[in-house]
This record gives sequence, C-alpha cells and structure tokens, in this order.
Amino acid sequence: MSSSRVLLVSAVLVGLVTLSSCRSLGELSEQKTYSSAPSYGGSPTPTYGSGGGHEPTPTPSYGSTPTPSYGTTPSTPSTPAYGVPEIPKHGFVGSCDYWKSHPDMIVAVVGSLGNIGKTFGAACSLIVGKKLENLHDALSNTRTDGVGALLREGAAAYLNSIVNKKFPFTTQQVKDCIVVAVTSDGAASAQAGIFKKANEYHY
Repeated sequence: MSSSRVLLVSAVLVGLVTLSSCRSLGELSEQKTYSSAPSYGGSPTPTYGSGGGHEPTPTPSYGSTPTPSYGTTPSTPSTPAYGVPEIPKHGFVGSCDYWKSHPDMIVAVVGSLGNIGKTFGAACSLIVGKKLENLHDALSNTRTDGVGALLREGAAAYLNSIVNKKFPFTTQQVKDCIVVAVTSDGAASAQAGIFKKANEYHY
C-alpha cells in the first residue's frame, strides 16, 4: 500500500516537471521568434537634410504645358482691282506720258483700250491709217507732224475729260476739236498745243 502511494506521488511529480519544462521551452521559442523579427518600434526614421545622407529624388512637376501662340494668320493680299483713278480734291489730270505708261487705267476708264474710229470718227481713222487702232496706239505714236501730236494730246485730253469733270474741255468738245483739226496739219499742231497745256495744268 505504501509502495503504491510512492509510485503515485512519483508519477504526479514527473508529470508536473514535464509540464513545467514544456512551458519553459514554449516561452523560450516564442522569445526567439519575436527577437528574430525586425523591430517596428521606436527606431528613428532617417532624415534627409543637409547633414549628409541620401536626398530623395524630387518628383518632376508636370504643370500645364503652355500652348504656343502663333498669332493671327495673315490674310492673303488680294489682287488690286483696276478702277477709275482716284480723283484728288483739285481734280485728276494725267499727261500724255502718264496715260501712255498706264494702259490698265485706260481700260479702267473706258472699258477697253478704245478704238480710234469709234472715238474720233471714221474720217480721223482714215487719216491716221490702220497702224493706230486704239487710244494707247494714239498715245504712243511717234509721228513728228501736227497730226501725230494731235493724236497724242487729244487722246490724253479725251481720257482726262472723262475722269475729271472740271477739265477745261468736255468729252464731246475734245472729240469735236480733233475731228475738225485733224484735216489740216497746221490746225492739228495748234490744237495739240492747246490740249497739251490742259493736260499739264497750264491751260
């Protein structure tokens, strides 16, 4: 009976010792597990100031990209339209040389380069011949006689009478003077001189 109690007590003691050893080993294992893990506690966060260390790479700022301004597209220059020459306040008068060098203005005034026969009459056309067919031909003719001068100055006077209502001669008067004077070289020369003065502001 006493030996059975001794055995029972011994078994209980062995169980207690074994249980205590298991707890000690478990605690020791847990301590090792936590000690091997990185510590997230009060470890100081490295600062990137001026005292050395690694500075963080700055993030580039992508602001609004400015849209280039190209201004206003220049408009395409338009081709000037030929019209009646602008008459100054004192009245426009062109010399024989002016009208000769501006055939575009002749077209603007009468709609074409004109026609000698239709403008100054069939008789005038017969006298000057077929070489001079229009007003530009009359202005450019190189004849040295009175008729040649009458055609040059008469054509200029005819155009001036159309664009300038204050010209000394009306359009009809210019035509009538040419028709009368072209029949005589002397009369043609005298009338050419009068037209020349009017065409150059000297009349």
